[in-house]
Amino acid sequence: MKKIILGFIILCASFSAKAQDMRMFSFADLSEKLLPTVVNISTVGNNEESSEEFLPENNGNISLGSGFFIDESGYIVTNNHVISGAEKILVTTANDKTYEAKVKGVDTKTDLALIKIEDSILFPYVKLGDSDIIRIGDWILAIGNPFGLGGSVTAGIISAKSRDIESGSYDNFIQTDASINQGNSGGPMFNIDGEVIGINTAIYSTSGGNM
Repeated sequence: MKKIILGFIILCASFSAKAQDMRMFSFADLSEKLLPTVVNISTVGNNEESSEEFLPENNGNISLGSGFFIDESGYIVTNNHVISGAEKILVTTANDKTYEAKVKGVDTKTDLALIKIEDSILFPYVKLGDSDIIRIGDWILAIGNPFGLGGSVTAGIISAKSRDIESGSYDNFIQTDASINQGNSGGPMFNIDGEVIGINTAIYSTSGGNM
């Protein structure tokens, strides 16, 4: 009987230690730090090139996407297909303030766009990491605006590197199993140090949503 009780106590202690380890492993602190650097983007107008979801609004279209501040003065990086052809670009920050942004530059080959908010306040911004040193199996966080819901965090791992999906001249994608859906385009992919190592750009899916 003593051996059975001793074994039960050791087993309980093992489960307790594992539960404690799981409680300590959380993305909550990192997410809280990074969420203010990510913005929701809506574009009103004739955005024919966008691969995002279109919704009717005031006899026009609204396309939903994501972006992130790269400096405190209001410069934002997003995908070119999120803002291409838009008559108006609206940016909503994590504190629910909305600003109009202007396009400062685009690169259609890499599907990148630089837009800017003109305001006197200082914005929280991301740090850029090195995507060349990431490894398959590394943890990542994706933050964005899926389906217009805003401020959504998903976690996953690097599933593959240098993935070719035949989408253009620079077809060298990072593949992740983190949940990415329509509206995540233009949002950042962070490593666990909180550095941007990729931009959520494309969904390879038979359904059009996350698989």
